[in-house]
Amino acid sequence: MLNTELTFTDEFGSLLVIMPSVLKKLLGYRQLDSFSNEAAGVLIGERRESHVVVHEISEPGEGDIRRRYFVDRRGPHHQAVVNEAFARSSGRLQYLGEWHTHAEDSPSPSAMDLGTWRRHLVAQEKMVLLIVGRKKIWAAKKDAELIVPLIGV
Repeated sequence: MLNTELTFTDEFGSLLVIMPSVLKKLLGYRQLDSFSNEAAGVLIGERRESHVVVHEISEPGEGDIRRRYFVDRRGPHHQAVVNEAFARSSGRLQYLGEWHTHAEDSPSPSAMDLGTWRRHLVAQEKMVLLIVGRKKIWAAKKDAELIVPLIGV
């Protein structure tokens, strides 16, 4: 699973592709034991017409609040990673959305997750949402107020 990309699709055939290096990092934050805290960061990549490719992520760091069943991505390093990728790629790589972990095998968003995304993740473009569970990754696109789960390919 680590040497290939992870791909999801929506009902219209638009793809979300998570590159292997990103997948490896995301899986490294799984909450596999009873002492693991939630982790969170941002997704960075490119939009290719209706498709989205995730090339990089920001990772947990100083300033973030991490608990077993709660995470608050507060560290300024997340924005710094986005800014650096954007500048390095002449604007090709950009902020695409957010990821975090859940301490469950097959994750799904909590009421808090849904409310937070609806209130704070406001953009003209469709945004990507990922929740990394112990065995599966949940993915969705947010379009205005609508959050649409994606299907693994």
